[in-house]
Amino acid sequence: MVGIAISLICGCGTYGRIIWYGFSGVEDFRIFPGRTLEASPHHFSFRDETRKGRVAHELNLPGHGQMSLEAILRDNETLAFLVIQDDALVYERYFDGFASDSISLGFSMTKSVLSLLIGCAIDDGLIGSVEDSVTKYLPELREGGFGKVSLLHLLMSTSGLDYAESGNPFGIHVYLYYCETCLERKALRFKLAEPPGTRFLYKSGDNILLATILRRALHGETITAYLQRRVWTPLGMENEGIWSTDGDQEKTWCCLAATARDFAKFGMLYLHGGKWQDERIVSQDWIRRASTADETDGASWQYQFQWWHPFRERSHYMMAGHLGQYVYVNPDTHVVLVRLGRSRGGLSSEQWWSLLSAVSGAVLPQPQSDLGKMIQQRPLD
Repeated sequence: MVGIAISLICGCGTYGRIIWYGFSGVEDFRIFPGRTLEASPHHFSFRDETRKGRVAHELNLPGHGQMSLEAILRDNETLAFLVIQDDALVYERYFDGFASDSISLGFSMTKSVLSLLIGCAIDDGLIGSVEDSVTKYLPELREGGFGKVSLLHLLMSTSGLDYAESGNPFGIHVYLYYCETCLERKALRFKLAEPPGTRFLYKSGDNILLATILRRALHGETITAYLQRRVWTPLGMENEGIWSTDGDQEKTWCCLAATARDFAKFGMLYLHGGKWQDERIVSQDWIRRASTADETDGASWQYQFQWWHPFRERSHYMMAGHLGQYVYVNPDTHVVLVRLGRSRGGLSSEQWWSLLSAVSGAVLPQPQSDLGKMIQQRPLD
C-alpha cells in the first residue's frame, strides 16, 4: 500500500518504484517481471579438485599487505568466489547464506552475454554483420542521423549516443532500470550527441539499441528463448536463470541472474574459442575480436565487444558488473574466476582486478600423477 501511495503522490509508477526500491541490489530479479531459463537437460559439471590445494590461501594485496584470501573475500561482501582451470573447479567459497544453487543479478556482465548473442545471430544469418547500419534494423532512427552508426559502434561504445550513465535518480539510466514496457519506445527516441567513431564513452544505451535490433531480428522469438536455445542448453547450465524484463523486452544491459558456476561457463566458452565439448557455439573470430584490443575508429583498448580488458599489457579480459560482479578470464593460465558480491566492499575496482589477476596467475598446475590417470582413463578414438 505504501508503494502504491508513493506512486500516486509522484504521479508516475516508474518514479514511485525508484523511490520505493531505492538503490539497486543483486536480488532485484525478485522485484521485476522476468523470463526463466530452464536448467539444461544435459548438465555439465566442472571436475571437483577443490581439495587439492592448488590456490594459495594467502596473497599480498596492494595497500593491505599479506592477507588470507578467504578473509579478503568474506570481509568485502563477497557472495561467491570460484576458480576454474582446464574445466576443473579448484577453489569454491560461498558467504552470507549464498550457495552453489543461489542466483544473483550479474548487472553489466549481462552486456557481455548480449554481445555473445549478437555473434550467434550473425552466425545464424539473422543479422548481416557488425558493419551494418543501425537503421537497417531500426528504420525509425533514420531521421535522427543514425544512418552512420553501425552495430560495431554500439558494441565498442563509440556510437556518440546522448546517454548519461549515472546514478541520478531522475536520469534516463535509472528510469530505464525501473520503467515498465518502455525500452523499445525509449530506444527509438535516442539522439546523438556527437558523430559515431569520435571516442569511447561507456553507456548502457548502446546495449539497449543492440537488444532492440536483436529482438527485431529474432522475428517473435524472445531474447531469453534465443539464449536458451543457442547457449544456455548447449553449455549444460546446471540451474535455472532469470532474465528480468520491463514486462516486454529483456533488460540486456543489467539483468541476467544466474549461479556462479553457470556464469563461469560464459568465461570458459570464450577461453575455449567459442566451442563447447566439440560443438561450435559462436565463431572463433567473434571470440578473437572480444578478447584482443582494437583501438581504431575511436575505440578503447579497455572495452572490446562489451567485454572489459583490465590491463593493457596482459591478455586478460572479463565480464564486469555493478557492485563487483566479475567473470575473469586469464588465457595464459587457462583460468576463469567468478566473483559475485553484494558490493565491492572496501576494495576499489582496480584492487579487485589486481586480486583477480594475482589469483588467476598463481594457480598451481595439475599434478603429473593426475594427468597420467586422465590419459590412461581417456577412451581411445
